Amino acid sequence: MKTKEITKQEEKTLVEQMREIRDKVNLDIKDLTAAELKAYFDKQETLHPKRFWKKD
Repeated sequence: MKTKEITKQEEKTLVEQMREIRDKVNLDIKDLTAAELKAYFDKQETLHPKRFWKKD
């Protein structure tokens, strides 16, 4: 009698994904000055366009 192989698809949890993002950003901004930090965050993509959250 053959036993069926159970294929388990390993997916990262949301917490693990968020930790990876945090670690990546941490490495990216590790030794930046204040001006460099501002430039870094200005060029990053946001979830919503500025028109949704920027006050006129």
